[in-house]
Amino acid sequence: MRKMNLAVLGTATLTLALGVGAAGAQPRGPDGAGQKEPRLGREEGMARFLGLNEEQKAKVRQLMEGRRAEHEALQEKLEKNREQLQEALAGPSPDPVAVGELAIEGHRLREQGRAVREAQDEAVRAILTPEQQARFDAVKALRDDGGPAGLGPPRGPRGMQP
Repeated sequence: MRKMNLAVLGTATLTLALGVGAAGAQPRGPDGAGQKEPRLGREEGMARFLGLNEEQKAKVRQLMEGRRAEHEALQEKLEKNREQLQEALAGPSPDPVAVGELAIEGHRLREQGRAVREAQDEAVRAILTPEQQARFDAVKALRDDGGPAGLGPPRGPRGMQP
């Protein structure tokens, strides 16, 4: 089982690495500028990598849209918390109690976001075939372990770790 997981993980890494290399080898236009395709959105990229059929795509789309409001509300709370923490730290003599409370609230919000992502991942995984689940799990493992660029854990504004 471990060998199979490593093989799937290796295949996923190789596929992503080759995709990045191929993207860099785009033909040049008449003015010398690269002619790159528009970037795929998260849903389209996932659908292509996992080989989702139309029914699966519709289910994933519905799932994502259904949770969009929850994600946006949580993002707004996190951003407000970051701004408040920056303001609390900006003064000449920051109040340790206020800073501590904001830091604890930020941690709670990040944990809540992690739980929301996990629930969404499980809901998506339930839609997939066993082969697709293996691919999904491999990419998720890369993301969670901070694998190749762009697949690491979610980052805050300006690439900062939340």
